[in-house]
Amino acid sequence: MIAKPPTPGFLPDLAMPLRDALRGVATLADATEEMLEPAAKLLPEPLRSRFRTALDSLEAAGKRLIHAPLDIRQIDMAARFMAGSDTGRPALEACATVIAYAWEHLGEARETHGRLISETLVAERLARTRAVSLAGGADFAAEVLIALRQSSAIGRMPGLTRGLSTGDADDVDLAVMAVAIWLLSSRSETLAEEEKLLDLSLALVRALRDDAATAMSGRESLARFLAETSAHL
Repeated sequence: MIAKPPTPGFLPDLAMPLRDALRGVATLADATEEMLEPAAKLLPEPLRSRFRTALDSLEAAGKRLIHAPLDIRQIDMAARFMAGSDTGRPALEACATVIAYAWEHLGEARETHGRLISETLVAERLARTRAVSLAGGADFAAEVLIALRQSSAIGRMPGLTRGLSTGDADDVDLAVMAVAIWLLSSRSETLAEEEKLLDLSLALVRALRDDAATAMSGRESLARFLAETSAHL
């Protein structure tokens, strides 16, 4: 039997997680070019240039997550649900709430501007997915993203129609992927650090936009993309 060549990764092996290169940065929105340089240097071109451009665009996102009525416990519960390790109703509800507030945090970013989210419909999709899935980790997170994509939970008129053009739908995919990647990454100790990770996740997904679109072609490729990118945060 001829062995299959290894599947190329979406990201190269990095010397350290991106968060470690940004330890002294309070928020990405306020960071200077000099402060962002250590993280950018971890990436090869042309990914480095796209990543820097994405970081530069995050200023509009503001600091909504840290000002939201969330706490670290809720984010931890949401993360456990997204990874399929906590199937309880409290974790499901926490996940829907955190997704909604993360979406609001990114509300001024291009990917989410003008698109609304229904926390109730998100929770309903999470419940449906959990009821029929035995998957865990990134595989379950991929199923969640696919279920949200096939619903009207996010769009121009949630609950009625997504009302999105192809370009709009692609932008929504990027933002939802960023939220999932953030929740699949290792947790931080403060809301400020969690906010920074969410912004970093969006910047990384933006830089990998073409690969992200390819990953959305199927559950297996999407799960691999989520697993690889979250590991690099």
